[in-house]
Amino acid sequence: MPETPTLPQIDAATARAWLEAREAVLLDVREAAEYEFENVPGSLLLPLSFLDAATFPPLGGHRIVVMCAMGKRSAAAQKQLARSGLANIYNLAGGIDAWKKAGLPTQGGKYEAMDFNI
Repeated sequence: MPETPTLPQIDAATARAWLEAREAVLLDVREAAEYEFENVPGSLLLPLSFLDAATFPPLGGHRIVVMCAMGKRSAAAQKQLARSGLANIYNLAGGIDAWKKAGLPTQGGKYEAMDFNI
């Protein structure tokens, strides 16, 4: 059986640079409740449970950075998309956890639930 080639991973700082330069799209493959609780501004939600590589829209040559909570589901999504013939797909190593550890911004219901009133 042929061995599956290792697909590329990137760190949060690289992903952020690509996003700011408008060279990439950030695809969040977590479930909707996870995304609503906390997400990366500008990311697109497409849960792995609904991902269909055959109907994935063309993104005009942009890199696709796939993200989940810690990197496991995004790696599965990355493999699925790569098998369908898509190129330039990168897994965000460590997922949103790594994004936050790098000090990068998030948004979502997590913050709306906090009471900042004194």
